Amino acid sequence: MRIVFFGSSDFAIPSLKALKENGFAPTLVVTKPDAPRGRGRKIYDSEVKLAAEELSLPCEQPDDPHGAEFLAKLKALKPDLGVVISYGVILKPELLGMPPKGMINAHASLLPLYRGAAPIQRAIRDGHTETGVTIMRIVDQLDAGDVLLKKETPIDARENSGMLRDRLADLSGVALLEALALIQKGKDTYTPQDHTKATYAPKVEKEHGVINWKLPAKEVDLLVRAMTPKPGAQTRLGNKRFIVMDGFVEQDLYGMGIPGGLQSAGEEGIRVCTGKDLYRITRIKPDNGRNMTAGEFVRGHHIAPDARFG
Repeated sequence: MRIVFFGSSDFAIPSLKALKENGFAPTLVVTKPDAPRGRGRKIYDSEVKLAAEELSLPCEQPDDPHGAEFLAKLKALKPDLGVVISYGVILKPELLGMPPKGMINAHASLLPLYRGAAPIQRAIRDGHTETGVTIMRIVDQLDAGDVLLKKETPIDARENSGMLRDRLADLSGVALLEALALIQKGKDTYTPQDHTKATYAPKVEKEHGVINWKLPAKEVDLLVRAMTPKPGAQTRLGNKRFIVMDGFVEQDLYGMGIPGGLQSAGEEGIRVCTGKDLYRITRIKPDNGRNMTAGEFVRGHHIAPDARFG
């Protein structure tokens, strides 16, 4: 099959490598143009472009994949199938209809759950113990296409969204290979989604990571795991902002503390009172500072006896 691969973020790289290493090398890799990042707004090479170069695969970076010049170039390649992994552009019908076998996508949830931009963070935040990857046909409605196959995986009780994202990126490559084998043999069958059961996972913004210490410690833990590493679970101590990077729930034997108040702070962690039980912070990061252990934080910061996160 002549495959055109669309991807932009590093989430797409395991799938791209899986294709090249298993007899499905793309005829063309399409990724976004190089873009500025960071405070200095320096232009960095696209991660997928670098991966394509490493794999000796041809790569294009159109400003607009629907532009006449790029569409003509793509049409000349006579692609059989399009594969889209974390490309970050909504593809229009003219492009979707070009390959005879259509276009498929690997989405990081068990559809119809969590359509949208942030399925990994939302699954953790909502307390799910299982998620997975869905291979579906792309249609012009958001993540609503018919499903070819799903791959499930448990969510570990201590896993944050960064860890889970890495695992799902690898799982996407596994699922994609299985899907391509079915398509190549003409054994691919697609099942419509039950749209009445659809849930949505819009992009997570910085303000969604603010910790409400009045919630039970279990809810605080889910938020911290969901927001790590980005955009970060935020709290304030005095007039300074901090990012809680890791911690765990601990039973509160007394239940007398004020939410946000510190029961203790030392090498073993910072025990913070919540609406129910304690949340013991084990790693914390000052705003624009480095990620450190709770012990390092306590040694480097003066913490008043009546200190309170809020």
